[in-house]
Amino acid sequence: MTIAATRPGAAPVPPGGAPKGTAGGRPSRALTTVYVAGAVSALGTQMTMLALPWLVLETTGSATRAGLVFAVQVLPMALLGFAGGEVIQRLGARRTMVVSDLARAPVVALIPLLQTMGALNLAVLVAIVAALGALAVPYHAAQRVLAMELLSPHARSLARANSALTGVQHGSAFAGPALAGALIPLVGTTSVVWLDAATFAFSGLLLLRRVPAGGGGAGGSAAGPRGLWAGVRHLCGDWFLSRAMLSTVVFGLMLRTLMITMPVLAFARFEGDARVGGLLIATLGAGGLVGSVAAYVLAARVAPVRLACTALVCVALPLWTLLVPVPASVLVVAVGLSSAAAPLANAPLMGLLSARLPDGFGPKVLQAVVTISTLAGPLGFLAAGVVLDRAGVAAALWGVAALATFGSGNLILALRRLQATGDPD
Repeated sequence: MTIAATRPGAAPVPPGGAPKGTAGGRPSRALTTVYVAGAVSALGTQMTMLALPWLVLETTGSATRAGLVFAVQVLPMALLGFAGGEVIQRLGARRTMVVSDLARAPVVALIPLLQTMGALNLAVLVAIVAALGALAVPYHAAQRVLAMELLSPHARSLARANSALTGVQHGSAFAGPALAGALIPLVGTTSVVWLDAATFAFSGLLLLRRVPAGGGGAGGSAAGPRGLWAGVRHLCGDWFLSRAMLSTVVFGLMLRTLMITMPVLAFARFEGDARVGGLLIATLGAGGLVGSVAAYVLAARVAPVRLACTALVCVALPLWTLLVPVPASVLVVAVGLSSAAAPLANAPLMGLLSARLPDGFGPKVLQAVVTISTLAGPLGFLAAGVVLDRAGVAAALWGVAALATFGSGNLILALRRLQATGDPD
């Protein structure tokens, strides 16, 4: 199956003719609302990622308990991730996002409220955090499904939307913890958590008022493939999507290995200079943010296959520099270039994936992609720790470069084969 210029499964125009973005034009008001709501919601979430463990440290002084709270925030995606597609399929993407935001607002508000009343203990906090994680499971896939339904079905416009959503995540991950770190000494930890509750309420109400009810409306339980594993089955049954997911898992392992290796590299090669380690890790985030902005600009101007292939080379090639004893500044440039190239590859790939989906398959498949990508993270951290302990930094860096090269090469070959089919988009 090839990607057609007009996707067979494109969502119908909702009643009233809700405006759609175009392949190269300005996004519609509804799509802009999705970006803004996602940014506000993600900013609050990232602030809480620091504030909640900090609250535990302030009240108990236990790093183990703080780590438990941190882990519980991401655990529901691993346990419930594939069920998120069922939720999106039954409620629709828009309603899923609204319900997720408006439900999380009062749940988050319970934390400072109970803390003020002296009724917050670790067990209650863990239960609240687990509930927040469960409510967040379908949110990110629903964002992409909603963007897909608000846009024209061309791969370039879908790529641009995905680059914008990726930029929102990178920007929030970069700014959220920093903003929380600045606000906690000024207004206190509980006030930061109150602010997070407000961001969820604002995001949900904004989506409710500014995105038409027909945009991303519920498709019903019969509007797509049935079964919890339907998305995974479709990924495995499509040669291009299965190749793309293999590389996604490989890149997930590579990125986590790189993240945990950076401070160890600074400690071993630069005489324990923590500044180098911090700079390298910060460069990963900054590069991703820059790459997302560049992807948004280039996705409408460069053919998706050409942009993805060029970016994939730039993901892998600079990482071989880490094996050579070069100055820290060279390492920073190499890591920054690789991390900036990742969104440039991801945006057109997600656009091609979205444009390839038949009618009704978006919720299940996109939720499967998000879940599988998330599951690769813990495995990468565990594997990296074992390699670093048993074989050292050099072996871990060889692994990083080799994984990046395999993942990039696999995708480039798949994209070239896709291009050879004569795809008109």
